[in-house]
Amino acid sequence: MFESHGVSITEKFKIFLGAKSFLAFVAIFFMDILKKIDELIAEERFAEAFNLLISEAPEDLRQRIEKSMVDPEEIKALEGFWKDLTLLLHFAYSSFTHARESDNQSLVSCVVASISAVKIAKKLGATKITPKMMINAGRCLNMMKMKDRAERMLLEAEKICIESGNEKELLRVYNELSSLYYEDGRYSEAKEKIDSALKLFGQRKDSEVAMSLSIAAEIYAKLGEFEKAEEFYIRAKEMLEEIANVERSSKFDLGILLSNYGIFCKKLGKYEVAEKMLLESLKIFEELEKLDFTFSQFVATNLRHLGDLYREMKRFKDAEKFYSMSREKFREIQRNWEKSAS
Repeated sequence: MFESHGVSITEKFKIFLGAKSFLAFVAIFFMDILKKIDELIAEERFAEAFNLLISEAPEDLRQRIEKSMVDPEEIKALEGFWKDLTLLLHFAYSSFTHARESDNQSLVSCVVASISAVKIAKKLGATKITPKMMINAGRCLNMMKMKDRAERMLLEAEKICIESGNEKELLRVYNELSSLYYEDGRYSEAKEKIDSALKLFGQRKDSEVAMSLSIAAEIYAKLGEFEKAEEFYIRAKEMLEEIANVERSSKFDLGILLSNYGIFCKKLGKYEVAEKMLLESLKIFEELEKLDFTFSQFVATNLRHLGDLYREMKRFKDAEKFYSMSREKFREIQRNWEKSAS
């Protein structure tokens, strides 16, 4: 860090500025590094964050920090600011990595990493990453059925976002809270949070906004406000179709939305629209299944939904056809599980 002809620049500044000014200079230097790394982590640009950390660290620590990427035990030899910053990067990376999985071990790992990252982020004053880590922890706690802890975590994230004016993460918090309340049968509270989310859109058109619209559709449908619910389904559908043309990863979200919209239309007796939505959803999941067999469960479920629809429409031959296809797909899934377990 700041080396020049055998004498570090920090030493030269210490001689030139005096003790108080030198400490102020060091504090500014640390704050600048922290701010940059905080922003990189928040954008999930971990390779750049690690490279920046290594390049700015004191020369005698660089090798250890670099080695820590493959051997976290190296972090034990670090101290102070550089140890905290290295740990923050590791915990944040682990949080984001495990947050993408749904198995119990990954959920636990995500919660542990997220909470550890939050503690260090608060200590250092890394404001951008803190709510992100809380949202990851809250979502995973909710998936683990630890709803009280999930709610507390998300409410704290909400407070931080409001105080810092972080509307981007606040939208994510409202989505998570409204989903939690909806799943818990607390529909009025779910509506309150999703209505707050709807006020934050502005001109945004992204997957998080589409998620808000999807959640709003489910909540309003549950509350019997069908006209508003359908409006939200249509807006979410249009937005996700646009996003999915650019981001293939949004195809799954579109498939789920179309399936939910189809079931909603079936309940209202709008059978033609329901059929169209469920068939479109089935097509998406069949395409995804070709890439990853884990999507087969969604294929099987959608086939069953189509069977239910055709039975209600009194198209009994079609109903039996799709029920049969669904049963066979579920049997195929079972065989694959048994094969992988043996």
